[in-house]
Amino acid sequence: MKKQTFSKLAALIVTLALLAILLSQIEVADVVDTLTGIDPVYLVAGFGLYVLSYFFRALRFYLLLNREVGIKDLFNIVCIHNMVNNLLPARTGELSFVYLLKKRHTKTVGTGAATLIIARLFDMITILTLFLLSTLSVSSLFNIYVEVRYIAVALIVGIMLVLLTIIHRGPAFVTSLRRIANYFGMDKVCFVDYIFKKMDETIESFSDMHRSTFIWSALVSILIWIVLYSMNYTLITAMGIDMNFLIVLFASTFAIITTILPVQGIGGFGTFESGWVIGSIAVGLTREAAVSSGFALHLIGLFYVLVLGIMGMYVLPQICFKSHKFTLKIK
Repeated sequence: MKKQTFSKLAALIVTLALLAILLSQIEVADVVDTLTGIDPVYLVAGFGLYVLSYFFRALRFYLLLNREVGIKDLFNIVCIHNMVNNLLPARTGELSFVYLLKKRHTKTVGTGAATLIIARLFDMITILTLFLLSTLSVSSLFNIYVEVRYIAVALIVGIMLVLLTIIHRGPAFVTSLRRIANYFGMDKVCFVDYIFKKMDETIESFSDMHRSTFIWSALVSILIWIVLYSMNYTLITAMGIDMNFLIVLFASTFAIITTILPVQGIGGFGTFESGWVIGSIAVGLTREAAVSSGFALHLIGLFYVLVLGIMGMYVLPQICFKSHKFTLKIK
């Protein structure tokens, strides 16, 4: 069995298994009732916040690309990229950003990779920092172990060290990898040589970024996630669940992490709900309410993603989506 086929099969099995476990806890009618009970005004407000988060994502890419690509075009690329990324398992859709940037604006693979890596590192730092702040409020209401804070701090420090290493010691790191490859005679393998060339492009792109770019990008990252958490708070409130903003932030983090790390199932189903259930039960939500609200939250978010993704593909008509191969192709 080919590796790619095995990966897809594994993702399908994980998705179905998690869905079976979650759906065994509730009636499907509970999810339907939760969705139909939402005031449409809240759905529109949530969609507005989601669009705003896309604008801030496009703004961050605009800054990281040294203002060489317009925000409008980047917004459309973000729409398509996020749709592909949310539909495909294990974050494999991340490559669509690199591909679209290369085909649409002739940016190198290294430039696209560098931009995406920095954005994802900022995402993780921001998510963990906001989560850490939320635990200060939540722990006074619920039995939240102090170890959670230590883990969050350790991860923040670790990711920041990775970020600083990439920026300041990137070339030395790649050189060390080359020496190891040369020692084992792997430098003569075409694929390995190709990887090193792309790594060189990526490191060079890091060096082209200005220090102020990182500062502004970090600030925009905070705006992105405050807006996204606000969207979750709006939708959770619309479902009649009594949670303040910080509690929603705490509970949402467990679900959001599944959308950042390469662990999500097909369409995010199963993994997103599992993360939400863990976080929301920790802050006092019943199992039934946690599962039904998790599915509702995910389905609404996926609807937003598809609407914006289709819009992005319509605005960039020369890009078509070949779903049977899970690839993007230029006509």
